[in-house]
Amino acid sequence: MPVHEPTLHAIAVFILAAFFAFWEASRAAYVLLALFSTGLVLWYRPRLPREQRLYSWPIVGYFGAMLVSLAFNGFPDKGVNLIGSRFGLLLIAIPLVSVFYVSYDPKRNFWIKYVAGCVTVGGLALLDVFAYGAPRASGGGHNEAAFGFISLAMTAVVITSYHRFRPVRYGSAIFAVATLMGLAATVLSGTRGSWLAGFVVLVIAIFFYLERYPLTNRILITLTLVASIGFASFSLPNVQMRVDHMVEIVAPHLGGEQPEELNSLSERIELWKLGWKLGLENKVFGYGLGNTKYEIREYVRQHPGQKLVGDENHLHNQFMQTFAMGGLIGLVALLAMLSCHFWIFAKFLRRDYHPEVRRLALSGLLLLVSYLVFSIPAVPFYGKQYLMLYGFSSAMIWGCLMGALREAGQVDGR
Repeated sequence: MPVHEPTLHAIAVFILAAFFAFWEASRAAYVLLALFSTGLVLWYRPRLPREQRLYSWPIVGYFGAMLVSLAFNGFPDKGVNLIGSRFGLLLIAIPLVSVFYVSYDPKRNFWIKYVAGCVTVGGLALLDVFAYGAPRASGGGHNEAAFGFISLAMTAVVITSYHRFRPVRYGSAIFAVATLMGLAATVLSGTRGSWLAGFVVLVIAIFFYLERYPLTNRILITLTLVASIGFASFSLPNVQMRVDHMVEIVAPHLGGEQPEELNSLSERIELWKLGWKLGLENKVFGYGLGNTKYEIREYVRQHPGQKLVGDENHLHNQFMQTFAMGGLIGLVALLAMLSCHFWIFAKFLRRDYHPEVRRLALSGLLLLVSYLVFSIPAVPFYGKQYLMLYGFSSAMIWGCLMGALREAGQVDGR
């Protein structure tokens, strides 16, 4: 299949580097690349390893479940827009796998794309907080939660790249700068869900890097490094304010008390209860795409004391959101996609695989883990920026992983 790999590489760098600085251009480049890839795949029909089915079909299933829910609820205009502008961004990632697979170049540094992305979001965060005086970094007017989480997701991929940068001149410095800039954007966003996901990602990554050491040493080194990052971050006033606020809203719940007014935690609890209730009322197909805001407002109308909840556009938990919106078929489809994608990346972490394969597998696994943890307080498989990053990154990592397997002679190519 004729694919000019340097051009493909440059487009990927642009998509990640422009993700927030030029969001519309980044999304347009992603869509055009996916459409172009679809044409190539249909024309040349490249043969991929069998494992590709575990990547692509679960995505088709998730998209299909959302489409069925949309159809069952009468194709509301907003729902039609959501299926295309959001879930469609995940679906069109499938042909990208083939293109990255056939064009994989073992001499090319796959991770430079994410270096560009991390340096960009770090620069935007520093400008927001220290130049413009914003209380939380948002990447120039974007949603702070989305900015913080996507910065973390990019960083989760970058931290697996040390083995490729270490032999290069100034490579260690490039790796350090990219990692620190990505972490800075995550921390300065003030997104506590991203901080929690970051903790999990760092623990897994450090354990992987230190696999040659005894378990006790790995635990001690991991705790030391994570604690050091935490103490350094806590010295920033903005971070300290967010931590203090978190302690203030969590303390009453730990003591069995009910806060007098809704805060961010009690509001989420109310939304989770609402999501469960709505899911039970619409068990099979859910209430449909595009109806979330209406359902929340209807709940507030029936319970006037919950006014703050009425300002929300989603249920602040991916699993409750999917259950309520898409019913059991949507929830099963989401869990199937997450399980299959977890399996295809975790499988290639074994020591009998080529080191490059293992590092790419770790990249994909950490990306997915960050999404899984963030799914507890947020809905990363619902927003367009979240879905685009997951679709693009997972497809690129998976395609390159299979390419690395091919180069190492560890795949039959069927």
